Amino acid sequence: MSFIVYIYPKKWTFIEKDLVLLSKKHTVVSTGFEVKNKALLPFYFIKQFFFLLRYIFKADRIVCHFAGFSSLVPAIFAKLTFKKYYVIVAGTDGCSFPDFNYGHFSRYFLAKATCISLRLATKIFPVHPTLKYQDYQYHLPGAPVQGYGHFCPKSNKVESYYIPYGFDSAAFVSYNLERPINSFVTVGSVGDDRVIQRKGFDLIIEAASRKPELNFTLIGWNMPTTNLPPNIRVLPFSDQSTLVKELNNHQYYLQLSIMEGFPNALGEAMLCGCIPIGSSVSAIPEIIGKNGFVLQKKNTDDLIAILDKSQTINTENLRSMEIASRQSIIDRYSNAFRESELLKAMDLKD
Repeated sequence: MSFIVYIYPKKWTFIEKDLVLLSKKHTVVSTGFEVKNKALLPFYFIKQFFFLLRYIFKADRIVCHFAGFSSLVPAIFAKLTFKKYYVIVAGTDGCSFPDFNYGHFSRYFLAKATCISLRLATKIFPVHPTLKYQDYQYHLPGAPVQGYGHFCPKSNKVESYYIPYGFDSAAFVSYNLERPINSFVTVGSVGDDRVIQRKGFDLIIEAASRKPELNFTLIGWNMPTTNLPPNIRVLPFSDQSTLVKELNNHQYYLQLSIMEGFPNALGEAMLCGCIPIGSSVSAIPEIIGKNGFVLQKKNTDDLIAILDKSQTINTENLRSMEIASRQSIIDRYSNAFRESELLKAMDLKD
């Protein structure tokens, strides 16, 4: 049994799943590093320092989910104490989009902290290989290259091991019921105009205004709705059971983000039988596979062409695509597979 210190910025669902799977056979202590006030960053560093001081000599492994400020002090501790130290790169720590102020490499000091954290790692675990390097053409301000290996070349000397996220096919299910026709849904935490553009909601809003016969649901919307077309329905973030019901009430799921790592919402929607339509970014085309449509560039006309094509699919083929969408996630991205690969990569017994 190993003693693992696990650091994360915020306890999202995919973080909680990692903590559960590692805790099955090993001792895990964890702490968050959510910076709600940048002026208090030194305080967060001090708090983390004492947390690590308490556990570092018991621990034999340190895991940081996301590189950045949250992983800087753990990286230094691991270096000084000769502990194994792993970084899970999951999205924002592998990109730079200065026009949205998004991505760790778009901000000088955060980029430095990210680079140091990656260079000192024993191994790096990107949730998809494209987070290390990808030829990027979807959104021109992000072209031509993204990936931590591009922005931090010295990190290429560190062994990387691709481990995708896993999904719970028992929690996200398809009801196998007839779905409302011409129905599209997407999920994302939207609180300002920059997020609207980064998540591709702007494309959806424009497409909705031009295709009034289609119906769209935006889940996670936290802004005024006065300027939205009448065929757009908005919902706040919902609990899991409500989310599953909503996903089962739509034919198609839209994941049109400018940047993602390995979007959990896409996999969950496909498990619920939604046919995916996604941007050609990072893991999205791989997750979709042959089960949906990929938008090659951020362009409303191209999106509408895909929406029009989706409306030509007959009922029988539509049902087959729904079944195949779910099965493709079950076959490729199980929680058991992630658990096995993560333990193997950390040199822990399964």
